[in-house]
Amino acid sequence: MKVCVASPYPLSELKGNSVTTDRIVAILREGGVDARGSHGYDNEPADVLISLHAVKGAPAVFDFQQKLPKGKVIVLLTGTDIYQGLPEGSQIGHDALRAADRIVVPQEAVIRRLPEEVRENALVIRASLDPISIKAAPILSPFVISVVGHPRPVKRPFLTIETVARHPEWRDLEVWQIGQALDEESRKTAESWAQKEKRYRWLGGLPREESLARCAASSLTINSSVLEGGANAVLEAMTMGVPVLASRIEGNVGLLGEGYPGYFDEGELGDALQIILEKGVDLGDWVRLASERLGLFSRESESTSWLELLAKLN
Repeated sequence: MKVCVASPYPLSELKGNSVTTDRIVAILREGGVDARGSHGYDNEPADVLISLHAVKGAPAVFDFQQKLPKGKVIVLLTGTDIYQGLPEGSQIGHDALRAADRIVVPQEAVIRRLPEEVRENALVIRASLDPISIKAAPILSPFVISVVGHPRPVKRPFLTIETVARHPEWRDLEVWQIGQALDEESRKTAESWAQKEKRYRWLGGLPREESLARCAASSLTINSSVLEGGANAVLEAMTMGVPVLASRIEGNVGLLGEGYPGYFDEGELGDALQIILEKGVDLGDWVRLASERLGLFSRESESTSWLELLAKLN
């Protein structure tokens, strides 16, 4: 079986879709599948196309079906599909879902968001991570908050430093912003905060191992996204044993679990940090609860799910 895994972005770009493409290709090859990654459909022979992103990946789906009408199509939904493109009525995205033989989603709750006529074609495959040997080793002083991810509006990347800046009494604290500015506005905002707030450090885009090491050295990592399919940065922190303070959105709850205590709702980040910094919270309990869910996101589980799906399509 030949499988083409298509990202809507060039594989050289530091975007989550391209990282996911590389991971799936590696998993399939480990399972004995002749798999390759590409930017869109690459016009080469394939029995199956796995297209990331219903909206942006739709051209790859239609191109593949036109050239190889006997081939099978799997559409892998991303966070921006689930919480932006499809709910906003993207016609091309809905057409791609109807054209797909199967639809893969990151968690069960997403299936209820799909058009009713395609739900029976949907299944859950939870994403795993490449192995991480780095473990949490937080700096004892100052209290370091890491914010990991390329700045984009949906991630509210500067919410943490905006919140901290309103609390000058939190003197023994630093915010480390990790992620490459993908546009000029984000770069200027990060540079501006670095100039006017001495507790803020913008580290920019870092190689993965260095980014992981910085997160592991932090006392707490914050994910403040307004929408997210399931952030790699959150799963990485869970794996390393770094406590996570996260916005209460479906993608974060899907990773950390309903009973996890480290969530904040809209407008409540300052209150949550105040409790942690001034009243004391057992962050070790957060780490323990998160670690209990890691089996759901194992490489073995993801590999088994993908290989079983391909076998059913064959």
